[in-house]
Amino acid sequence: MSKSNKKKIALKIVIISLILLLVLGIVIFALISCKDNILKQGEITNYTLNLSFDESNNTLTGIQETDYINNYEVVLKTLEFHLYPNAFRTDAVYRPVNTLNYQRAYPNGFSSGGITIKSVKVDGQSKEINVTGNDKNILEVELNDDLYPGDRVLVQLEYVVQLPNCLHRFGYGDNTYNFGNFYPIASIYEQGSFREDNYGANGDPFYSQMSNYDVTITYDDDFILASSGEQLNTTLSNGLKTTTINADAVRDFAFVLSKNFSVISKKTGNTMVYYYYYDDATPEKSLQAGVDAISTFNNLFGEYPYKTYSVVKANFIHGGMEYPNLVYISDSVEDYEDYINVIIHETAHQWWYNLVGSNACEYAWLDEGLTEFSTLLFYRYNKGYNVNIEDSLNASLSSYLLFSEIYESAYGEFNSTMSRNVNDFSGEMEYVYVTYVKGVLFFDSLEETIGEKNFLKALKHYFKENEFKIATPDDMISSFEIVTKRSLEGFFDSWINGKVILQNYD
Repeated sequence: MSKSNKKKIALKIVIISLILLLVLGIVIFALISCKDNILKQGEITNYTLNLSFDESNNTLTGIQETDYINNYEVVLKTLEFHLYPNAFRTDAVYRPVNTLNYQRAYPNGFSSGGITIKSVKVDGQSKEINVTGNDKNILEVELNDDLYPGDRVLVQLEYVVQLPNCLHRFGYGDNTYNFGNFYPIASIYEQGSFREDNYGANGDPFYSQMSNYDVTITYDDDFILASSGEQLNTTLSNGLKTTTINADAVRDFAFVLSKNFSVISKKTGNTMVYYYYYDDATPEKSLQAGVDAISTFNNLFGEYPYKTYSVVKANFIHGGMEYPNLVYISDSVEDYEDYINVIIHETAHQWWYNLVGSNACEYAWLDEGLTEFSTLLFYRYNKGYNVNIEDSLNASLSSYLLFSEIYESAYGEFNSTMSRNVNDFSGEMEYVYVTYVKGVLFFDSLEETIGEKNFLKALKHYFKENEFKIATPDDMISSFEIVTKRSLEGFFDSWINGKVILQNYD
């Protein structure tokens, strides 16, 4: 072989090697960037929770460190944390259970719950315990120094949580101990102050930023634990289990304990789906609904970035409740088709509540209405579930019109405005009809107006632009206008502000 040919071959080898290195570098960079995007989202607050549950008195003791970053464009002198368990106090003003659901929620009579803060430290310096808010629902923490944008501070809390005998997000029944919204969580700073929204009976009045969680839970060894995040390790000592959990880039953290759980699982894509249950004659079908929902919404909206997702049957008075990587499915849902529907609805919330956050206190339709319509989209692409979408939409329209007619005859006027605080609704029924039922009718009308292809493309754009962030109605309008290249503000306004006139065409 000539020297000239040897040089040409050597040059080709060098070029090919450089190309391979470049490609490998791009792949590695993409993977690292993706991981950083999922796990950290730049700089976010980190929670470390060390928890211990005592079944003998239904208490949870907690030692919590909140490595808080100021991601606002203002200097903070104090921080505020929501104390949601205090809504379950005997003397609470704003209660999470209304009169209609009282007996179902408290089957053994009223049971008090709450959270008692034992100590507060800021960067190791002890602080006065200042429980405030208009219903003892806020912990105000005075900082040692001004906290400038981008700076961090460590807030250390010790507390005891009293779990009530209440079939709710926070409480216990015969089968499950539900720990939803149980720990002090940082309040969002907005328009010059921290949000201090009350935990009322309407809707899901929770609103939080993405954070990272490292959690350790100790509990009796006869319990089985379902939780947000990935359970990394469980050890056994002296009749107690201790489980360590990691949950990165999630909007909240929740867990459920039960002595009666059976657990099955199945993987879809990169996610292992778990089903925790009792009294289910066809658990494989229930699990498959969760698997199909994750798979379908991955394709329709964008990839679910977490390794785990848990569907958890629970003692809970409502149909279901969403938390990151974990949802409650109420054992009070007797019709199995309805039970499956709840699984699909709550799974859609992993996209529209967790991954794309929103202010559920002011714009509940933004996640609930879209989640309801996403459930119908699921049935459109999963014919085997035998749900007729048109029949569902016609039923929603008829029930909405009937409710508004009855409401007007009883109270003189029916306010169909969708964007309003959850506590401004007269009750749970009005909230449901305006937020869920009118919400699904709104998104159906929007899809009909712009076409299915544009609608799905706009949802993907909305998800991509707002993943891990907090979206507003304007953000949604922007995505739909960018995709369709048309003005839709008037269309949105007519529905959201109650101007649209609905009628049954049957």
